Amino acid sequence: MKKYDLNDSEKELVKVIKYNQLLSEDNANNAQELNVSLEKSISEAQAALERAENYVSIEHDVSIPKILNTFNYKHDNDINTWDELLNEANEYIPNDVSFEDILTAEEFLSAYRRLDEINAQFAKKTKFQKVDWLFLVTAIALQCVRQYIVDPWLKKSRPAAGSTDEGKIKGKAEPGWYHVETENILANRVPFDTQVYGAAGTIQGFLKGGDHRMMTLGHDPLLGWFFGTANILTNTLTRLNLISAHIKCMPTKRAPLGENVIHSLADTTKVFTSVKSRLFDEGWDGKLALGCSLVREAIHLKSDIGTKRSLPLPAVSSISPEFAKKLAAYGIDTASVATEIGLSVLINTLISMVHRLFYDESTDDPKLFEVRTRKILLYSNTIASTSNVIASVLLKNPKILDIGGLIVTIMRLFSDIRFITRVKQEFVQSALDAHFQGIVDELEQMYKTEPKTSS
Repeated sequence: MKKYDLNDSEKELVKVIKYNQLLSEDNANNAQELNVSLEKSISEAQAALERAENYVSIEHDVSIPKILNTFNYKHDNDINTWDELLNEANEYIPNDVSFEDILTAEEFLSAYRRLDEINAQFAKKTKFQKVDWLFLVTAIALQCVRQYIVDPWLKKSRPAAGSTDEGKIKGKAEPGWYHVETENILANRVPFDTQVYGAAGTIQGFLKGGDHRMMTLGHDPLLGWFFGTANILTNTLTRLNLISAHIKCMPTKRAPLGENVIHSLADTTKVFTSVKSRLFDEGWDGKLALGCSLVREAIHLKSDIGTKRSLPLPAVSSISPEFAKKLAAYGIDTASVATEIGLSVLINTLISMVHRLFYDESTDDPKLFEVRTRKILLYSNTIASTSNVIASVLLKNPKILDIGGLIVTIMRLFSDIRFITRVKQEFVQSALDAHFQGIVDELEQMYKTEPKTSS
């Protein structure tokens, strides 16, 4: 038999059980010896009586109390608390005790058979009924329609960047260094959207290597809240390698009146020390400036996320810009993944809500019914995601890959399996508790003394 990992309280309980088992065996042996002695004494008494009838004196003391006093019984003193019993058990058994020391092989097999019976009962109570199969097929169909029809249509219907990317915002960068006036923060264009270079030769090619959204930390849906906000507050642009540049408004060939250009290198450390100084040293105006910068970052991310190019996946571009560009070419970006996640969760929610309408209080247990609901969602998401991955591989078309749905499926694998396992454990424990309570009731009934009636 295998060993079991027991916590301290379980080890104490098992040791006390083993201690009582040993005491019971000792008492049984003592009782057997007592029975033999009593039979011997009775025989001697009968022989003595026969001799007495023949006027022979009795030479043997056959007093039963004396016989009983010849045996050493355990628990001569009453034990009133658990600690007293545990201390006595530790003195009697100094080593740890396991289940194997208490149960026989046959008892183990009997326990496993009982556990198998309970597991079979759980499986029977949570197996799919006809209506559940209908919901499963419907859920799979809806997920597939979303993957191959709705999601591609939504991608194609996105507007181009120019039509929504802050078209009404014309504010230019200011002449100061590491500072933007508070009243201009919401009116200016964000500095990390700049792709035009100034005359300084040392700054040429600052964003060389890819799309500016993939190369600037201000466009990251996660890191942008930190770096983008700091850039907006200081009129700077920070690249993926943490090198920053000043953004200035200067005349160019295509804009003689001036436009934002990448002017010269900036100190990234000073970008953030300036933000800190603005927040803690400039009173209410500094705090308001930081708040406006956060709002400005949110406005810009919102304007970019719904466009055809959208935004890269969070933190992916900071790890590998080329990989982020490749994903974007396949239509895998923040907007597409977020849409896939949202629609997948919406379908799961609708299926769950409608399935709940079939709950019958008179016949269904609420937790076991929820197990059936979660099995429908788990199976449908798993089947839909698996078929989508297989289809994208066979067709050699990564554009149909449903990343958002795959994320939802993985989350459901963890949450639903954990829930089902917990409900199953509760079901098994409840059945075992009922079984043992029946044994306790039977024992109490066996040893229950009837009240004496007066004659």
